[in-house]
Amino acid sequence: MTSFAASSVFPFTLAALVMVGLVLVEGVSLLIGQSLSGLVDGLLNHEVGFVHDGLETDADASNAFSPASWLSWLNVGRVPFLILLIVALAIFALAGFVLQAAAGALVGPLPAWIAGPIAVVLTAPVLRGSSRILARAIPRDETYVITADDLIGTTAEVTLGPLDAGLPGQVRALDRHGNAHFLRARAAPDAPAMARGERVLLVDRADSVFVAVPAGPEL
Repeated sequence: MTSFAASSVFPFTLAALVMVGLVLVEGVSLLIGQSLSGLVDGLLNHEVGFVHDGLETDADASNAFSPASWLSWLNVGRVPFLILLIVALAIFALAGFVLQAAAGALVGPLPAWIAGPIAVVLTAPVLRGSSRILARAIPRDETYVITADDLIGTTAEVTLGPLDAGLPGQVRALDRHGNAHFLRARAAPDAPAMARGERVLLVDRADSVFVAVPAGPEL
């Protein structure tokens, strides 16, 4: 315990203790049914603009030295922020202990103000690799929800027709998830009538009624 409290490794000991504390708090929050990492991500989404597919900021992400570029490089936003922080603290602490052990075996422990920055440099690439693995392993929210406008541009089959300029008929369309939707539709102006069973292309929507034209053979 004395060696862990030495000034040369104190930053790494502190990082390890904070990491353990965060793990315990996250574990307790999961037991009571509310993930702390979820609350933190929700706050960041609201206040800063973190999203699951990356980080949204006003900074120029194409600038390699911008904060957005660095955060994106570390996969911030693709992994829950609290989990990323826990992993970063663990890697930093481990890198510091290994560094000081190696230095101690050769010439003696390095001062903390030298060992700390070296450990940060060692932590960054390891954290990037670890976060990429975590991003693939951590389940994400998935949804099959679509909007009506998402169906514009899809092909459909006339199930109740014919479709003409009169009363709307009905078509059956499949969304990108393969789910079937039965939609009210009518023919576009100047389009020929489309009989039941004919394939059509949904090209527009007026309120709840889709506008259709005959689908060409290539569709």
